Amino acid sequence: MSPCQGASMTRRPLNPLFWTLAQIGSRVRSSAPAGVEDPPLQLPDPTTLRVPTRHGDVDVLVQRPAQPQSWTSKHPPVVVHLHGGGFVNRNPAQDRHIARHLAAHLGAVVLLPDYDTAPTVHYPVAEEEAVDVVDWATAAGEEHGWDGQRLVLSGVSAGAKLSLNTCQQLHQAGRPRPLAAVLVVPVTDAVRTDRTSPTARPAISPLVQRFVGWAYFPDTARRREPLASPRLDPSLSEAMPPTLVLTAEHDTLATEGGELADVLRAGDVEVVHHQYPGVDHGFIGDDTALATVRDALERMVTFFRPHLGEPDAGENTTTRQTPPAAASDS
Repeated sequence: MSPCQGASMTRRPLNPLFWTLAQIGSRVRSSAPAGVEDPPLQLPDPTTLRVPTRHGDVDVLVQRPAQPQSWTSKHPPVVVHLHGGGFVNRNPAQDRHIARHLAAHLGAVVLLPDYDTAPTVHYPVAEEEAVDVVDWATAAGEEHGWDGQRLVLSGVSAGAKLSLNTCQQLHQAGRPRPLAAVLVVPVTDAVRTDRTSPTARPAISPLVQRFVGWAYFPDTARRREPLASPRLDPSLSEAMPPTLVLTAEHDTLATEGGELADVLRAGDVEVVHHQYPGVDHGFIGDDTALATVRDALERMVTFFRPHLGEPDAGENTTTRQTPPAAASDS
């Protein structure tokens, strides 16, 4: 089967009512939180690349670090960050504050794929697009000005699951895994729709859980596949690099995030797990929890930095080379 044929079999017509319900049901945020400080160095505006996948081209938002950069013979590392949205919302720009912070403080190029979501597609389109973008980022670094061999993954909620899925697929194919991963409020189980929270009105209610299952995982038999529910993958630890897991006390998904950290740790994966008290699922973009947002961003940088490597000790950081332009940036 050709990639185009595969795409046509998984895409569905867009229903306006469905789209409206998706926006309401998942409480999507449409922008990065206000109040997060700008990086100390002015960053270039993000550009967009069109990246080929087996399901067609995907737009990827590209946030480059400030100029001049701290490389001489090296290109900067690259972060592939996958946004959340319950597999029904497409808005990578909601995580621009994350991309800007990582670009500024790691000196990395940050890629935010605009992967396909329900209702136009269903499982496993987003999972396959995610790994295809990572494969492309690994191979295309020389052309576009980053080091594809120094690649790390991050993701929020559904995007954290896609980060897990990317590592699973790379492991299954026998290809190198990312150097590290950060998973913020990860979802690991497509089977359960009965999770509960200690708060009266959680962001992810049973209704939202059922809606996401119906929307993106319509074939209930496939929800038990390891790619749909990484929690059920017996070889997950073998696929994962060093991992930071960030969870929220009031989040319906907090328990499975903690269980994920325990499973990876038991499988000899380097794991750091931190749970934030008093916040719910969407804390990473919450205007009312800016101290928590800032702390999470700093934890991401601190965790990634040693895995990406530092500039050589003798490097002159005042005389730096300008990276080659990305030919397809727009």
